[in-house]
Amino acid sequence: MDAHYAWTITAVGRQAIRKVTTAEELEDMMRILKLPRVALAQFVALAVDVFEHGTYTHNEGGNDEWSLRWMKIDGPG
Repeated sequence: MDAHYAWTITAVGRQAIRKVTTAEELEDMMRILKLPRVALAQFVALAVDVFEHGTYTHNEGGNDEWSLRWMKIDGPG
């Protein structure tokens, strides 16, 4: 069984997105949203898989700022 995470993505000019998914589904969502530096999606998804909770902030200021907060809610590990 894959682990599931409750997560929130906030970005300038967008409503916060809150979901519960696997790390792979989170990675897909980050690509769909076309957030700045989305090439980091795989890295961020890996961090989510390794750490049970955390925060990632992409902060270049202005409209490119966004953040991700996550917490593991079930699954292996």
